[in-house]
Amino acid sequence: MIFKLVGIALTGIVAVTLLKNSKPEFSVFATIATGVVMVISMLSALGEVVLAFDSIVEKSGINDEVFSAVLKIIGIGYLTEYSSSVASDAGCDSIAQKLQFGGKITIFLMSISIVKSLVNVVSALVSTI
Repeated sequence: MIFKLVGIALTGIVAVTLLKNSKPEFSVFATIATGVVMVISMLSALGEVVLAFDSIVEKSGINDEVFSAVLKIIGIGYLTEYSSSVASDAGCDSIAQKLQFGGKITIFLMSISIVKSLVNVVSALVSTI
């Protein structure tokens, strides 16, 4: 898997470098395309990880909503980081910083459901004592 990603990355680097010299306006598109190809190549591995986590959740008895929220939060984190990197590569560092801030706020808002579930579990444990 890593060799495939390195190959895609090196190909993308060469394409971006060549485009920066001849057609700089297209170099951002080459960067985005390289990232998309890398993400697509990793999706099968990510699917296996999600299935493994699902199996763990079933065995542990954790609420499916909590598991779903955690996966969404992880996805938002990765998507925000990737988008922010693309913005930085395009020379838009200010937009990249605002995107990271927006991602953090979104993650914070989504974590409220996890905190509520945690409070419910702790309350249930305390009431049984």
